[in-house]
Amino acid sequence: MQTYVDLHLHSTASDGTRSAIELVELAAEREISIIAVTDHDTLDGIPMGMEAADSMGISMIPGVEISVDLEQKGSTAHLLGYFPGSIPEKLVSRSTPLGKAIAFIQEGRERRNPRILEKLSHLGMHIDIDSVRLVAGGDVIGRPHIAEALIEGGFVGDLKEAFNRFLAKGKPAYVDRDRLPVREAIRLIADAGGLPVMAHPGYIHLDPNELSLFIGRMKKYGLSGIEAYYPSHSVMFTGLLKELAGRFELVLTGGTDYHGRKQDAVPLGGTKDGFHVTTEMVEDFLALCMGE
Repeated sequence: MQTYVDLHLHSTASDGTRSAIELVELAAEREISIIAVTDHDTLDGIPMGMEAADSMGISMIPGVEISVDLEQKGSTAHLLGYFPGSIPEKLVSRSTPLGKAIAFIQEGRERRNPRILEKLSHLGMHIDIDSVRLVAGGDVIGRPHIAEALIEGGFVGDLKEAFNRFLAKGKPAYVDRDRLPVREAIRLIADAGGLPVMAHPGYIHLDPNELSLFIGRMKKYGLSGIEAYYPSHSVMFTGLLKELAGRFELVLTGGTDYHGRKQDAVPLGGTKDGFHVTTEMVEDFLALCMGE
């Protein structure tokens, strides 16, 4: 029987508005059978999410979305890591190579945030870090939380304005931060027993030939899959990703990238007459997760 899945969700452990438990509850309400919580640069939401999923009969694959530097100077991307069968308490340990790498990225955010606030202050927008922490409600603080604080302070009307005017790359308050080299991130995920998957390749902005060369190189590094099914991917681009996945023997994944915000393209799990992902569409990935 074909059922709906969502393999790209964010909780309050990073920049989502719902806790991992609330994501599980919403998935159950929307009859989504399999989910993955993939917070930005943290695994902290996994234990509570897994416990809730077990109690509600939802299959949850623990995951993470890691910020990476690509090999072209100035190019960045996101890499998803999925850890089927992992013990949550061991997965979140900061003493492992993966845990230490994630801590390094988080510390980079901590170094970056005061510099962003300083730039905003010079622009006449005075926001203190405690206000941003209050907005974040978790350990990982990023630009979306600063954007929310700007909204609450009456400096901008919405998240889009905050990024377009101040926080996006090239804007007055942008500050770059530490990321992992993509090759290292792939290795760390694989060494931890995980499946490294390139997140939303449409955001990397490569032409078809460049994308083919890039995916081929990532495969040599140990990439396991491509997030082909994503709300902003066109039918034509999704088809290209499926062709590349077949060529390089990579599995396909997909999800909504749900954060619980009004700006989300689609709700958790998608919609039956619009964007959605089914078990059939990602059956090879699920087979790897189930050890088949």
